[in-house]
Amino acid sequence: MDRRLFLIAGAASGLSAPAAAQSPTPGARIGDVAWMAGRWIGEGLGGTLEETWAPPVAGMMVGHFQLVKAGRPVFYELMQLHETSAGVDLRVRHVNPDFTAWEDKTTSVNFAFESVSATELRFRGLVFRREGPDAMSAVLRLRYGPDDVRDEALRYRRAPL
Repeated sequence: MDRRLFLIAGAASGLSAPAAAQSPTPGARIGDVAWMAGRWIGEGLGGTLEETWAPPVAGMMVGHFQLVKAGRPVFYELMQLHETSAGVDLRVRHVNPDFTAWEDKTTSVNFAFESVSATELRFRGLVFRREGPDAMSAVLRLRYGPDDVRDEALRYRRAPL
């Protein structure tokens, strides 16, 4: 099976990301994660990462992500953080370098909110951590096969636009 399908399967399967458990934060607001706004460059998934988030507007933040290996794009994501009654959820749509979509036009990969603090945004299967004003990490749980589930570390530093 193609790696990207495992990424989708892992995100949608309800796997919990590792780390110390935190109680859910009902009523979390998009402003709680405004620190993510900006351009982030980093390493992970065997390549160079770039992730950019727009500042919060109307209860949402919109972002995009790209993975580049050996100077060639591997895939892109369009991302949306949005407020819900349970907190802040994350929706992701993936596209190939030729801009063909992975998901059909009515679906997305959805990460369910678990908790938020001043330094962490936790979803089922994905955790973002603020590591100072100009550093961020993420741990993404991916399924590579039926019995092969791994945590992938992504490391970012803030970059100028």
